[in-house]
Amino acid sequence: MYAERVSAQSMAVSGTGNTATTAIMLPATFTPVAGGIYDILLNTQVPSDTDGTIINITNGTLAGNLYQRSSGNYARARALGWRKVLRVQFFDDPDHYNLLGVRG
Repeated sequence: MYAERVSAQSMAVSGTGNTATTAIMLPATFTPVAGGIYDILLNTQVPSDTDGTIINITNGTLAGNLYQRSSGNYARARALGWRKVLRVQFFDDPDHYNLLGVRG
Protein backbone atom coordinates (compact mmCIF):
# COMPACT_ATOMS: atom_id res chain seq x y z
CA MET A 1 0.00 0.00 0.00
CA TYR A 2 1.44 3.36 -1.04
CA ALA A 3 1.48 6.10 1.57
CA GLU A 4 2.67 9.60 0.77
CA ARG A 5 5.32 10.73 3.26
CA VAL A 6 5.23 14.16 4.83
CA SER A 7 7.41 15.64 7.56
CA ALA A 8 5.97 17.64 10.44
CA GLN A 9 7.36 21.19 10.53
CA SER A 10 6.52 21.87 14.17
CA MET A 11 4.42 20.75 17.11
CA ALA A 12 2.83 22.78 19.87
CA VAL A 13 0.55 22.12 22.85
CA SER A 14 -2.30 24.43 23.84
CA GLY A 15 -4.99 24.27 26.50
CA THR A 16 -5.15 22.19 29.66
CA GLY A 17 -6.93 19.13 31.01
CA ASN A 18 -9.25 17.06 28.79
CA THR A 19 -9.32 19.70 26.06
CA ALA A 20 -5.54 20.13 25.71
CA THR A 21 -4.47 19.78 22.08
CA THR A 22 -1.20 18.90 20.37
CA ALA A 23 -1.05 20.58 16.97
CA ILE A 24 1.11 18.91 14.34
CA MET A 25 1.93 21.49 11.66
CA LEU A 26 2.54 20.12 8.16
CA PRO A 27 3.90 22.09 5.17
CA ALA A 28 1.40 24.50 3.61
CA THR A 29 1.96 22.73 0.27
CA PHE A 30 0.57 19.45 1.66
CA THR A 31 -3.03 18.90 0.55
CA PRO A 32 -4.64 15.68 1.74
CA VAL A 33 -7.14 13.87 -0.49
CA ALA A 34 -10.20 12.09 0.93
CA GLY A 35 -9.32 8.45 1.46
CA GLY A 36 -5.60 9.16 1.05
CA ILE A 37 -3.10 7.39 3.31
CA TYR A 38 -0.14 9.36 4.67
CA ASP A 39 2.94 8.70 6.76
CA ILE A 40 3.64 11.71 8.98
CA LEU A 41 7.21 11.78 10.24
CA LEU A 42 7.62 13.53 13.59
CA ASN A 43 11.15 14.76 12.94
CA THR A 44 10.71 17.97 14.88
CA GLN A 45 10.97 18.92 18.55
CA VAL A 46 8.18 17.13 20.45
CA PRO A 47 6.86 19.17 23.41
CA SER A 48 7.23 17.39 26.76
CA ASP A 49 3.58 17.88 27.75
CA THR A 50 1.89 15.98 24.88
CA ASP A 51 0.83 13.00 27.02
CA GLY A 52 -2.95 12.57 26.94
CA THR A 53 -3.67 15.49 24.60
CA ILE A 54 -5.97 15.46 21.57
CA ILE A 55 -3.97 15.48 18.33
CA ASN A 56 -4.83 17.99 15.61
CA ILE A 57 -3.08 17.83 12.22
CA THR A 58 -3.00 20.97 10.08
CA ASN A 59 -1.29 22.53 7.07
CA GLY A 60 -2.30 26.01 8.24
CA THR A 61 -5.51 26.02 6.20
CA LEU A 62 -7.05 22.57 6.59
CA ALA A 63 -7.16 21.06 10.09
CA GLY A 64 -8.49 17.75 11.34
CA ASN A 65 -8.39 15.85 14.61
CA LEU A 66 -6.84 12.41 14.79
CA TYR A 67 -9.24 9.57 15.71
CA GLN A 68 -8.73 5.95 16.68
CA ARG A 69 -9.65 3.81 13.72
CA SER A 70 -11.73 1.20 15.52
CA SER A 71 -13.63 3.28 18.08
CA GLY A 72 -14.08 6.73 16.58
CA ASN A 73 -12.72 8.32 19.76
CA TYR A 74 -9.98 10.91 19.77
CA ALA A 75 -6.51 9.42 19.49
CA ARG A 76 -4.65 10.90 22.43
CA ALA A 77 -0.91 11.38 22.45
CA ARG A 78 0.85 8.99 24.80
CA ALA A 79 4.51 9.84 24.90
CA LEU A 80 4.87 10.87 21.28
CA GLY A 81 8.52 10.72 20.42
CA TRP A 82 10.92 12.18 17.96
CA ARG A 83 11.28 10.11 14.76
CA LYS A 84 7.92 8.36 15.18
CA VAL A 85 5.85 7.83 12.06
CA LEU A 86 2.06 8.16 12.23
CA ARG A 87 0.26 6.32 9.43
CA VAL A 88 -3.07 8.07 8.95
CA GLN A 89 -5.98 8.13 6.52
CA PHE A 90 -7.73 11.43 5.73
CA PHE A 91 -11.51 11.81 5.52
CA ASP A 92 -13.36 15.01 4.65
CA ASP A 93 -16.84 14.76 6.18
CA PRO A 94 -15.95 16.43 8.52
CA ASP A 95 -12.20 16.87 8.07
CA HIS A 96 -10.40 14.31 10.24
CA TYR A 97 -7.69 11.65 10.19
CA ASN A 98 -7.94 8.02 11.31
CA LEU A 99 -4.87 6.56 12.95
CA LEU A 100 -3.82 3.38 11.13
CA GLY A 101 -0.59 2.76 13.01
CA VAL A 102 2.53 4.14 14.72
CA ARG A 103 6.10 3.10 13.90
CA GLY A 104 9.49 4.00 15.22
